[in-house]
Amino acid sequence: MLVAQTKTTKLQTKTWILKDQKGNWKPMELVWEESSGAIAPEFRYGKHYRLVTSKNKILLTRQQSRAGKQILNETREISAVNYESWMQKLFNTGITSLTIEPSPEETITGVSYNFVSFKFDSTKSKFYYMLEDKKKPSQKQKISIIQIIERMKP
Repeated sequence: MLVAQTKTTKLQTKTWILKDQKGNWKPMELVWEESSGAIAPEFRYGKHYRLVTSKNKILLTRQQSRAGKQILNETREISAVNYESWMQKLFNTGITSLTIEPSPEETITGVSYNFVSFKFDSTKSKFYYMLEDKKKPSQKQKISIIQIIERMKP
């Protein structure tokens, strides 16, 4: 008689230390910029998000435009709970394992190069993408990072 044995494995998530020994937030800056590129004016859009820490504050700036008009422009202080949750999600995607990609040299008329830049303590990463890259399964990690940032709200 064969008996199926089940193994239970615990997923271990690394706990990131977001504060220094004095209780201040470690330096962090996350920037995401995305635009539609050169399409008909009524369909153009742009997004710029910036999450940054200072010693005692966490600030999120969100700017969005559509059809040439700014529809969102705000900077708000973020709670420690939200910040810690977002950072854990970003770390779980492996954002700290990414390197700094060189700027795209080729320019394609009508195509925008979008990017995510991340600096935490001594870790730095930056990647570029085109909108069509968001549909490629090979870009899953980068797409996950973009989705986490896009969902950030004060």
